[in-house]
Amino acid sequence: MKRLFASILPFILLAGHIYCIELKRVETWNFKQIYKGQIISSFFDSSGDLIITFGIQPVLLNKNNSIPFATFGQGPNEITHLYTLCKYNEDLALFEDVNKIKVFTKKGGTYLWKETLWLRRDSLPFFLKSALFYKGYFFLAGMKILRFPAPDNMDTANLQIFEQHSNSPGKSIMLEVGIKPDRQYEIERFLLPYKDHVLYLKQNEMKIHFISIDKLEVDKTIQLFTPTFYRSMPKNFYIWKDYKGNHREYLIDLETWAMSYSAITNVIIYKNDHLMVQIRTCSQENGKFAILLYDLKNNYQLEGLIFLNDLLLAERDGYIYCYKGGNPGLDDTAERNEIIIYRIID
Repeated sequence: MKRLFASILPFILLAGHIYCIELKRVETWNFKQIYKGQIISSFFDSSGDLIITFGIQPVLLNKNNSIPFATFGQGPNEITHLYTLCKYNEDLALFEDVNKIKVFTKKGGTYLWKETLWLRRDSLPFFLKSALFYKGYFFLAGMKILRFPAPDNMDTANLQIFEQHSNSPGKSIMLEVGIKPDRQYEIERFLLPYKDHVLYLKQNEMKIHFISIDKLEVDKTIQLFTPTFYRSMPKNFYIWKDYKGNHREYLIDLETWAMSYSAITNVIIYKNDHLMVQIRTCSQENGKFAILLYDLKNNYQLEGLIFLNDLLLAERDGYIYCYKGGNPGLDDTAERNEIIIYRIID
């Protein structure tokens, strides 16, 4: 079986000791049905099935099946929109609106509606990108507008935290005060549970923010060692733009944002104490993606780098699950029905 060898570049030695990484392909899942839209989230549920959201369509996948659920509609087992979803105890929490959560539970090999939860909200917009339920709290990441102190600037929060069974308005943290209106509401956010913290990362920044569960505040922020091929997004890309109804121009901008810079495409915890960050290389030489492995217990050192062409989805028991060829809807080479499972050989 062909093996994919890691490319360890000389500059990585600046980060400290690097062990050589090798990926071995161990299995492939194929499924007949083709799902449209970009992959916006992927994780394993509590019983070991892989949940992938294509656009606004969540799908349950395993070696033998691919089963869509929460399809579009008005019924109890259907949804009219999907901002994001996350694990909720043994169930799934689907955000049909920024404050309306439809809880789905697994029955008969699929997910069915169980109950609807409501969070308290105000009238100002919240551009929700990702959610995490951890230790009794909902962590909602995105761009929450708090107030407009002047016509040409605003105060925002990157994260809102809601207690599970509370009617409180939630706690806003990671504030940005007096900023000019811009398009940072389009930036993807990533949330990971890690011991007594939640890790928060933005698509366009190689930083980890550690949010304490006890204090519900940022404890520390770590700047990750960044490879020399990393291509930063220019600051002026965030400037707010009136498309005047030209939806095609808007979509082209979003594609440029995602494809022409080293955007983070996914972040996972690998074997409990390592952070695995996948970024775009914006290069045809080695692979369209690079996976960077950081040691969370050893000063966040970069331990290795792997180039590959597949989109990182999730990790389970030391195995890495990837979507072949990239992200469907963005990458023309993406296979629309194949998941590859790799194992890192130490």
